[in-house]
Amino acid sequence: MNSDRVFLAYCNTGALANVTRTQARRLTHLNIAFGIVKDDLIDIEQVRANAFYIRRLRDYNPDLVISLSTGGGGRGGHGSATRPEHIEAFVRSTLDAVRELELDGIDCDWEFPCNTGDLAERAQHVELIRRYRAGLDAYAAERGRRAWLTIAAACWDKYLEHTDVAACAPYLDFINLMTYDIRDCAWAENWTGHHSNLRTPAEARYPDSVELTVQKFHALGIPLDKLVIGSAFYSRRWDNVPDVNHGYNQRVDSPCVYGPSYTAISLIYERDPEYVKYWDESAQAAWLFNGSSFITYDDPRSMRAKARYVKESGVRGIMYWCHDSDDTGILFNAIYDELFS
Repeated sequence: MNSDRVFLAYCNTGALANVTRTQARRLTHLNIAFGIVKDDLIDIEQVRANAFYIRRLRDYNPDLVISLSTGGGGRGGHGSATRPEHIEAFVRSTLDAVRELELDGIDCDWEFPCNTGDLAERAQHVELIRRYRAGLDAYAAERGRRAWLTIAAACWDKYLEHTDVAACAPYLDFINLMTYDIRDCAWAENWTGHHSNLRTPAEARYPDSVELTVQKFHALGIPLDKLVIGSAFYSRRWDNVPDVNHGYNQRVDSPCVYGPSYTAISLIYERDPEYVKYWDESAQAAWLFNGSSFITYDDPRSMRAKARYVKESGVRGIMYWCHDSDDTGILFNAIYDELFS
């Protein structure tokens, strides 16, 4: 295994029990979702209740880097927790949680700075990362072992306008690029298409892709080896889609919503004779269509393509959201087999 390459899982707290011994040994990093921002502090009540499974993961793989992902889940940023009058206590509560759980670091999943239109959050975001780094360096010295700091970063232009990821980067070990949900967050017009595609589609209204996101972040001066690309163990879906071009690139009035998990796709949808599976060679992405519902998702083929891209491009690795959405292990194995072949 390439010791510098990252293979990272996001796992909801209640699903830590689902990580098998083999998977724990194959992962390099695991981020626990989430430490919740509550009353301007980090709340780990749910994580604490599952501490047994964290210890079991340690037994499976002592080298696995386990971090607490804070915020997350589209919860509207960090509220007032990072304002000057609260940030010291907030950072202390996060580091206290890391110490209590004997974790290896923090993944700051702030979704998203400046969603409220408060541009002061841009500076607060950088200051939070700076303080996290200082606190984690002290923690590393205490325990005699490296402490990790990462962030989850959105991939659309609005996020880059409202954050200063280049200023954050020197404090970070790497950045987890959320190269999924690309479509529904970035564009006002509602056209069917891929939500986690590796490359820009040849026939599409919009160019967004994993590859283009990497280019945008790298253009800010962020080294490729600080970028980890994202993949999806879940799907997105449009309904009431015109039965034209197999549902692809069609204007619809219904919103894009969360679709089935890959578990359901593999065991139900791909076996349903009403659905036909299609592959976009230019985008390296799959979709399903039944004449009305369009489902965009990552499959083993697209996962292998992303893993090959990691090896060829020089980016640090690949992560996925989220572990509990594929009980089959098919996507996990597709990434691992290609990434470390």
